[in-house]
Amino acid sequence: MGALTEMAKPSGKAADILASHGCTGCTDVTGFGLLGHLVEMTKPSQVHAELFMQSVPLLNGAQETLGAGVTSSLHAQNARAAASVRNFDQVLQTHPQLWPILVDPQTGGGLLAGVAWEKAEACVQELRENGYGSTAIIGKVTKQDHAVGPIQIL
Repeated sequence: MGALTEMAKPSGKAADILASHGCTGCTDVTGFGLLGHLVEMTKPSQVHAELFMQSVPLLNGAQETLGAGVTSSLHAQNARAAASVRNFDQVLQTHPQLWPILVDPQTGGGLLAGVAWEKAEACVQELRENGYGSTAIIGKVTKQDHAVGPIQIL
């Protein structure tokens, strides 16, 4: 998927579909990167989230660009969100090449939304049928268990 193609997609129809499936919270992923927005969505609700790293859709070339050391001026600031990842050391070992993508601020939208687990698959299917082909279930919300950090990356 090309960056410009993805960034040019309007989010209005996606928002309507999410609402019809009972979306409980939604944000567009922009300058704080995926991880920053996920932290912002989980902390106020005092819930944790498990992020399925292998399910996060990537734009063509994103991995290679970050691997070559090309980052935004906000990248280091966003990386502070690592303090919210309870298994950060494990993530660095298992996904060292993908970790920088989670905090990369060079995004132009895409929505991060919360939908009840039992409705998620139907919601994803409807979004894909309506032109949002990169839609994926990238994690799940869990109850807070007082462990360090609200985010666990699997």
